[in-house]
Amino acid sequence: MARHAATASQAATASDWRYAMCALEVEPRLLGPFGELVALWQDRRRDGRPLPMRDDFDITDFAPWLGRIFVARIEHDPFDIRFTLWGTQLRDWWRVDYTGRTLGELSADPQAWRVERDYFQAMYREPFLGIASGYLSQYGRDHVKLLGLDLPLSDGAGMTQILSAHLQIGLSKTVEDVLPDCPLVSFAEDGG
Repeated sequence: MARHAATASQAATASDWRYAMCALEVEPRLLGPFGELVALWQDRRRDGRPLPMRDDFDITDFAPWLGRIFVARIEHDPFDIRFTLWGTQLRDWWRVDYTGRTLGELSADPQAWRVERDYFQAMYREPFLGIASGYLSQYGRDHVKLLGLDLPLSDGAGMTQILSAHLQIGLSKTVEDVLPDCPLVSFAEDGG
């Protein structure tokens, strides 16, 4: 994806991110640095449930990721996600605290977040493990590139929340560099 130069008026718009999907049953080791988190997520799908519940986890389960995770809940009419937890390292990277906010709410152009919203809506319709990667140039942070893993969560009645963990990667690194063996399918704007 081409990087876009950010101006002050674009300081919080979505751009230059890539989204991909991975099967829920993927072998955790194929997700490299996210492997242990995926193994934990898969282990918590008890009693044949397709998705674990948020209550299946304790904050200490995420000790290696503290500060680098967000939790968001799904909202409807219209579809959106609202961040209930936005880690301190995410705040430092983005220079924005999205706790209690919806996707792109702090953006100069909230409609620019359509691709991300479509990605999460596709995950809601048919859950998958999601991978998102991009630069924070829209926040004046061209020198920060992140890789995130999005995990769907349930309250027992389908997907109701998202747990997402992030790590910083080199500016020239790609998803394939970091996750060379992961069977990813690119997410297109049309939902597939």
